[in-house]
Amino acid sequence: MESLFYRYRNITVLLVALFAQLILLAWQVRSENDVPLVRFWAITAVTPVASAIEGARNGTAGFFGNYFAVRDARDQNRKLKAQVDKLTLENQLLKNELASAQRVETMAGFQAHNPSKMIGARVIGTTTGSGAKSLLIDRGTASGIHKGMAVVTPAGIVGKILAVYPFASQVLSVSDPGFAAGVESQKGHVHGVLKGVGTGSARVDYIPTGQKVEVGEQFFTSGEDRVFPKGLLVGKVTGVKEGGNFQDVFLQPSGAEAAPEEVLIIVDPAHQEIPDAPPADSPVFLAPPVTTTETGPSPAPAASGTQADKLMEQYKKLGEAQRYTYGEGGPGSLPMNFNAKVPGVNAPAANAAGGAAPPAGATGTTGKP
Repeated sequence: MESLFYRYRNITVLLVALFAQLILLAWQVRSENDVPLVRFWAITAVTPVASAIEGARNGTAGFFGNYFAVRDARDQNRKLKAQVDKLTLENQLLKNELASAQRVETMAGFQAHNPSKMIGARVIGTTTGSGAKSLLIDRGTASGIHKGMAVVTPAGIVGKILAVYPFASQVLSVSDPGFAAGVESQKGHVHGVLKGVGTGSARVDYIPTGQKVEVGEQFFTSGEDRVFPKGLLVGKVTGVKEGGNFQDVFLQPSGAEAAPEEVLIIVDPAHQEIPDAPPADSPVFLAPPVTTTETGPSPAPAASGTQADKLMEQYKKLGEAQRYTYGEGGPGSLPMNFNAKVPGVNAPAANAAGGAAPPAGATGTTGKP
């Protein structure tokens, strides 16, 4: 190595001298922007490397930053979803409690305004068969329930007790083909027999042709079956079809439209009147608005009492002014002058000139009575 360097020492010294001169020349020579060439070359050489290193650093930091941000967002999203699910469940529970409270309030109001004695019960099950539905309630013989009792809701009749157990009872639904009850229309008071048809609806039989029954008319219990007291809502007419001797009247039971959760059992029935049907298309008269055009003071209110009382009071004051006592005048005595002008009674308190009014009992300017 030393022999090689020694052999080419002259060339090596020359190259070092040229490189030093080049560096010195670059240091002295400046670019167009008044920057030394050495600095320009150094920055130009270092910039790509620095940009690559900075890009790698930013990419790595951004990757890990996004990773941790996504992980935090995922955890936050999971927590928010759990809170939303919890709030949704609480909202549903509150809605159920509110609906239950409203049903209880409706039941209590219906029970308070109905003359029949009732016991509340909760539906604990349903049974279906041949297109009909029967209910199972949590009241039985231990609560004084007997077979044949009526089961109702504020919306209408539900059915009647079919079988009784110690702590439960089976209710025959109003839509069951074996159900029957006496009914009466609200408008024409047409009587018939309600029977279930097994599809959630019912039919009213034995209504003679010619008796008027309208679609949309309501039917109430008539009390003729000795199960349902008179005056309970049954349902609304959905169709009327003329037949030979009897009409085919189809009815939608109002108590069976929705599955009830609470029902009332009538233990001591009492009849009530069927409410009158509201008049259809009754005219409404609107009075014009009252307008006041006078700006002066309002007139004084009229004195109380009848016209006869006012006249009697005036005669009494006339008698006091003339010193006349009613009932004491005898034969030959002068009667009281009812045409006399008494100040403050039937004449002004003073004359137009401001002087005193003529004395009581005067008929002219002479002062004679």
